[in-house]
Amino acid sequence: MRLAESVGRGMKRFLIFLLLGPLLGFLVFLLRNALAGKIVGGFMGFVFGLPFGYLFGLPIVLVMWVEDWFLSDKIGIGMKDATSACVGYVASIAMLLLTSALHLQLLQILSFGIVGAIPAAVCSWLAGITENARPRASSSE
Repeated sequence: MRLAESVGRGMKRFLIFLLLGPLLGFLVFLLRNALAGKIVGGFMGFVFGLPFGYLFGLPIVLVMWVEDWFLSDKIGIGMKDATSACVGYVASIAMLLLTSALHLQLLQILSFGIVGAIPAAVCSWLAGITENARPRASSSE
């Protein structure tokens, strides 16, 4: 494999995690709160909360990207998705505990892990299928 191809695939993976990860995490966070009966702010809450979703989601996404990139050629896509979900779960709980000044109950802390697990699995899956979908070589070469 040439270096340019390797860098190109790594950049696609990075952009998938960077652009899609925090957005999916924020949407899962809103869905988690809505299911718990805590809808705050309506549309304005979404508009003003999205930048904070990216701000607090970037460190989590970078951890998930490094793990996914490291395992991309070592294990299959199914196992890689599962490990990415576990890393996203732990990373989001760690970020919550590092940034929260509130006393949280154990159930709240554990349920917050899905905010990182679902985007990690989706981004890992998308990065895996875009890596496997290589363009076909033309017959004229």
